This record gives sequence, C-alpha cells and structure tokens, in this order.
Amino acid sequence: VLMVAGGAGAIPESIFDACRPMPASIAAEMAEAPFRSDHYYALFATGIVLFLMTLGFNLIADHISHKYKQVGTATL
Repeated sequence: VLMVAGGAGAIPESIFDACRPMPASIAAEMAEAPFRSDHYYALFATGIVLFLMTLGFNLIADHISHKYKQVGTATL
C-alpha cells in the first residue's frame, strides 16, 4: 500500500499526482508518532474514518444486492 500510489504526503493538484492513501499514512507514521500525542490520536481517527467509510460502502452494497436479489431463479 505504501508504494502503489506514490507515497507523497502532499495534497495532489492533479488526478495524476502522487498521493498517500489513508492506510499508507497509518502504516508509515504510526511507528514514529509519540504515544498519546495529537499525531497519535489523529492516526487513530484516520483509522476510524476509514473503518466507517468501509462499513458504509458495505452496508449500501448489501442493501442493493438484497434489493435486486432474484429468489429461485438460479440455474447452473
């Protein structure tokens, strides 16, 4: 994850600029963040935001899949 998107810690100005994904930021900076500092808590907040986004996308996908599910029509 650290190398795929370029690993740049700056805000990209173009869609083709390198960036740092949220999991890469957590992985790269957690070892260097002082324990119980603002940086440490910001990394945990980033993880919580990432978890909530993933949970939201999964709930939406589950709702859509159940909405369009066809019961008893599967043939192999």
